[in-house]
Amino acid sequence: MDVKVEKRDGKLEDYDAGKIIKVVVTAGLGQEEAEKLAEGITKWLSQWGQHKVTSLQIRDRVILEMQKIDKDVSRAYISY
Repeated sequence: MDVKVEKRDGKLEDYDAGKIIKVVVTAGLGQEEAEKLAEGITKWLSQWGQHKVTSLQIRDRVILEMQKIDKDVSRAYISY
């Protein structure tokens, strides 16, 4: 999958599911749950069919998916 992420400062980076895993684990999600969440985000991106996505779009999707797993951890992620 070749998706670019547009950061808030306008820079483009390659999509890296590992970054999602790292930040949601830091917020308090377990490793296995974090990996499943990142897989879901990756699947969503591939189904979406776009070659560029903003970091805020990814963040919003992570929050949506995380709220299904653990609302307390999603609040910690939002404040992170």
